[in-house]
Amino acid sequence: MAKNRLVYGMVAITLLVFIVLRELPMTYWALYALWLVPIVSMILALVSQLQNIKQGASVTAELSSNYVEKGTLVPYVLTIQNSSFIPYSCIRLRFQSDEVAPIFDHDECSIFIPARKSKHVTVHVSADYRGSYLIEPSEMVLYDGLGLFRWKKRLPPPLCLTVVPRVYKFPPLPLDAEVQEMAVERNQILQEDYSAVSDLRKHQPSDGYRKIHWKASAKRNELISKHFRETEDHTVFLCIDNRVIQPPKREALILEDQMMDALVSAMAYCTERGYTVGLDHLGTNHAEPVADFNYLFQTATHLKFEESGDFDTYLTDFFYARRAHRNLILFLQNITARTVSIVQSHRASMQNVIVFHFSDTEETQVAELQKSGVSCIDFCSVIEKEMSDEKK
Repeated sequence: MAKNRLVYGMVAITLLVFIVLRELPMTYWALYALWLVPIVSMILALVSQLQNIKQGASVTAELSSNYVEKGTLVPYVLTIQNSSFIPYSCIRLRFQSDEVAPIFDHDECSIFIPARKSKHVTVHVSADYRGSYLIEPSEMVLYDGLGLFRWKKRLPPPLCLTVVPRVYKFPPLPLDAEVQEMAVERNQILQEDYSAVSDLRKHQPSDGYRKIHWKASAKRNELISKHFRETEDHTVFLCIDNRVIQPPKREALILEDQMMDALVSAMAYCTERGYTVGLDHLGTNHAEPVADFNYLFQTATHLKFEESGDFDTYLTDFFYARRAHRNLILFLQNITARTVSIVQSHRASMQNVIVFHFSDTEETQVAELQKSGVSCIDFCSVIEKEMSDEKK
């Protein structure tokens, strides 16, 4: 647009110079035309705009999928309809990307749309961090035929893109081998031991119909489930530190994403091997363990890192509540001397504790945990190994 205005100004100055040097009728006609043509161009562009407004929404958008794993490219298609008898000489679309919001593979593009026609514009969008994002162009500008005037065109309603964590393949986790064999065998025979009811509880979305206690449900006027007695060894409990992460926004997002990837990957690993999984974190009571990975994944996807409580105190309560269980997995933002002391003092001798850590600056604390029989896994090294395997 700036170039068009510059050219127009140079032509106008040239004609004025010709008039000063030689006053010819043709020169005056050229100058009058130079003044008149932009006005006509602007009027035609306005008429075209009014016609399209009368015809209703002229811009629509769609995403090929609105629920994807992070890093996946998603086609975002804009359809622009020109209902006028006048062509759209130029429409410029701009897409804004940054290091946190979704990334578009095009920053801007310009299109020409003939009269009574429509065009599809496809860009690909992806996000490196989990979350829900509103996808839309940052700007849509219509130019007149000469490119001298511009109008901002109304954008289509934004579309929501939900980006979920990525599930990585783990090398074998150091779960109790004998217990793991029992869990696999149990999973192949029965989903649950229905021989003895230990208590009743409110119906959970993951409960099957066989768990419903119909008499109690009718009496209480709400669905009540039977809680069956299960062998404690068949359950793995996960505990994640979901406090607000303090580093700058980008560093906080990276750490949060790594922790969530580790969490859902551990859920997948355990459920594939026949374990039921319970998820504990700040801001909730101790959850009932389930064997449905999809339900666990949905729960983890909506987990917020917004808590401000003392996680070490919560960790003490976690160990006390799960003292009868064999397999516990912790996902820690940082490992302090107090964290090491809590794990060492509250871990029962028969418990198998696994700690996922995400920093290279805690070697001393990790070594202390390993001395006391706690398995420590650096999740960043797991990611690097899988990435290198994919490249091969």
